[in-house]
Amino acid sequence: MDSLKCRWKRLNRNGNKWVAACRAANARKRSGMSDQDDGSNSKRTKTSESGEYTIPSNPETPTSGHSTSSRSIGKDKAKRIGKGKVTQSDSINAQCAADLHALRLAKDNENEIARARLQLERVKLDKPSMKMYQKMLLKLLEKEHLSPKDQDMKRNLTKIVFGK
Repeated sequence: MDSLKCRWKRLNRNGNKWVAACRAANARKRSGMSDQDDGSNSKRTKTSESGEYTIPSNPETPTSGHSTSSRSIGKDKAKRIGKGKVTQSDSINAQCAADLHALRLAKDNENEIARARLQLERVKLDKPSMKMYQKMLLKLLEKEHLSPKDQDMKRNLTKIVFGK
């Protein structure tokens, strides 16, 4: 049981680290932006006569008539992984998944132990206890005259209680 407690403490500590990392990532993320929007992909175009640069209101619309990306995001990620480049978010996601899996296993293990204990308690309740046998034997010993059925019961209870 102590080994399970130690394991739970270790897994719980890892889970707390994961939660802290997620909270820190959410705090760094700017309000109203998705994970893919970080402001670095906005285009500047020269629109005024004075030569000042402005950011268009719809950055999804290409200004030069051609797309800036020929591959989808999924292919980019596959290429990064193929080259062995793993981003920090990929490694954090993998670590989070591993930690969650470990927590799930620990919880399942706890549930199995609880079920086994419950089953043992049910078995104990189904079996008559030694105290009950002793009480029955005492009642039979207090009687002066026993029927043949009571004598058989007395003999059997004596064997059970005293092992003879």
